[in-house]
Amino acid sequence: MSMGDLCWAERSRPIPGELESGDLHLVVPFPGGALLAVVDGLGHGQEAAAAARLATDTLRVNPARRPADQIADCHAALKGSRGAAMLVVSVSFTPPAISWAGVGNVEGWQVGRGGRAALLSRPGVVGYQIPAPAERNRALAPGDLLVLASDGISAGFIDLIAPDCDLEQTASAVLSTHARASDDALVLLARYGTGAAA
Repeated sequence: MSMGDLCWAERSRPIPGELESGDLHLVVPFPGGALLAVVDGLGHGQEAAAAARLATDTLRVNPARRPADQIADCHAALKGSRGAAMLVVSVSFTPPAISWAGVGNVEGWQVGRGGRAALLSRPGVVGYQIPAPAERNRALAPGDLLVLASDGISAGFIDLIAPDCDLEQTASAVLSTHARASDDALVLLARYGTGAAA
């Protein structure tokens, strides 16, 4: 899928035996940019899915808000729910940059021709107990990939991803080779700028 300067692909599935996944993604435009997020409701099944939906509904309300503020909003909204891990990335098109904040074990990466760098999160559970959300910033170059994955995707999946990869094929490959049998699983890949075709 595409939106202005951003193209993306997502693949997900619930844990075998469940009909509904607690891992959800979000890609929402706002003037001059877009909000990306992956939310992993704790555990799996209906309660995990309900927590994840509550978080994504909260993020949609004002997608231009800073990621740290988005985390704080979700923390308030999810009190009394199963809770969630989440990584929120705000992409600015002018100037090209990202800012992000995360809590829990959603994995994030920025992959470019110069290498790759992790989008670090802090420990905690959104809706239960979190540290003060820490927001970080980094420049974005044309062709850079942003990669977000729930912890249902096993470690090492990032080695499958090159800056010039086909987004749809690579997302499918990550899910088929790295999805854990014991959890819901989701991976989101988004490419910025020049050559943003999926």
